[in-house]
Amino acid sequence: MAEQSSQRTQPAKASVQPSAAPSTTRMRPSSFKYYIHDSIAVLRFQLIGSLTQSDIAELNGSWRTAKTTLGSRKLVLDLESLRTIDEAGKQWLASMSAEGASYLPENFLVSCIAGQHASEPESDLPAQKAGLFRKLASLFRGDRVSAA
Repeated sequence: MAEQSSQRTQPAKASVQPSAAPSTTRMRPSSFKYYIHDSIAVLRFQLIGSLTQSDIAELNGSWRTAKTTLGSRKLVLDLESLRTIDEAGKQWLASMSAEGASYLPENFLVSCIAGQHASEPESDLPAQKAGLFRKLASLFRGDRVSAA
């Protein structure tokens, strides 16, 4: 009878040695990040932190990729967590309106371009006469609208 060998051959392990040369590529610390929330009815870009010109290229590339899957869904730019926006960021956000984007909160982009910051209370804004669209939108949201 032949004896079965209980020895198993071990696969050779590759040794991983750290690179002797230090990496010359350094990632800059960024105070901006974004998340893409993809649902059946809405594609939502959630922008967080400080949007600057250096972030636009990556954000625009992500938008071009996401745009291929948008279809008939609504595009929403969630700006509630943005702290600051430089001029290039404002231009990019404004250009997204031409792409059919809506903004959350709805008045953020208008107030940002006008020089207001999102965290400032709305009572500091001049009182605006509520137009028909604003009245209808407020009615659907359940907000009160002054008649004056």
